[in-house]
Amino acid sequence: MTSLIGREAARLARHPVLWLAPVVVAVTSALDGASDGRTAGYWYGTVFVAVAFFGPLIVLFAANLVAGGARRGRAEEMLSATPTTDTRRTWAMCLGVALPLAGAGAVAVGGMALLDLLNTIPAADRMTAGELAQLPFVLAGAGLLGVLAARWLPFTGGVLITFIVATLGALVVFGRFDDGVWWMWWSTGQTLADRPPVPGNPWLHAAYLAGLCVCAAVAAVHRHQRTRLVVVGAPVLAVTLLLGWLQLS
Repeated sequence: MTSLIGREAARLARHPVLWLAPVVVAVTSALDGASDGRTAGYWYGTVFVAVAFFGPLIVLFAANLVAGGARRGRAEEMLSATPTTDTRRTWAMCLGVALPLAGAGAVAVGGMALLDLLNTIPAADRMTAGELAQLPFVLAGAGLLGVLAARWLPFTGGVLITFIVATLGALVVFGRFDDGVWWMWWSTGQTLADRPPVPGNPWLHAAYLAGLCVCAAVAAVHRHQRTRLVVVGAPVLAVTLLLGWLQLS
């Protein structure tokens, strides 16, 4: 199992789409006028935007392309003849995508914490430990959503449909928060301009994001095992929804 996970992680790391993320961040930073100068606060915010905004968008498509590689290469029949089961391969795929992405998010969190430790970050921009804890789950969740799309919508354009539905779903769900900003779903504290934040508990929000990651993995793994999908997925979904409700209390 470990070798399978490592192989999937290597496939993701080698995928050219994934490496669009640092390119996009570098180009955006270069073109940014940075009116207040490239201070520690500027780089603190840049790392946050890279992980919480650009990163998930690119990771979603990269993970989907990696997960759908066998289908596009018409190698699924050959894989079915191997001694490794489809369930085992999918678990390896999910872990091979989620673990390195969560690790990358943790490295970014460490960088932000170091910047905060060595410099004076404006209070309005500084994130709490609970908010920083959410970032690894954001990247991992985007990758798992890409795998989920490859399993449930195995056709060209399936991941684009997933992206559109997820975006529209966020618009509908978070539209109920008059003071919130819908695209700040990853954090209970960061907002746009001077708008007040959505009330909530950041640590519970991190747990809620972790629950979404588990939901995506279970749904992908048990795509063709409906009984197991219900037996395993229903309790996980119930706990995740409970965390989603509790985080707003």
